Amino acid sequence: MATDIGSSAPTHAILHIGSEVSAMDKRSFQNETAFQMAMYLARRMLAEKLITSKEYRDFEQEMLRRYQPFSGDLYT
Repeated sequence: MATDIGSSAPTHAILHIGSEVSAMDKRSFQNETAFQMAMYLARRMLAEKLITSKEYRDFEQEMLRRYQPFSGDLYT
């Protein structure tokens, strides 16, 4: 039984040449983190029926406005 032998040298899986991706600055990271935590808690409150769906949507819109998270484009 033959086995292929490949290189074990570490290589980049994705080339970033011409990529629009950049490292997130500290402020963006903090905004993203705050947004994600706030929405996690809001989802829990919604699941436990502590808030209504309308209150959740209104809150989400306010958090999107306040934090302007990177992931916000995924939610809207």
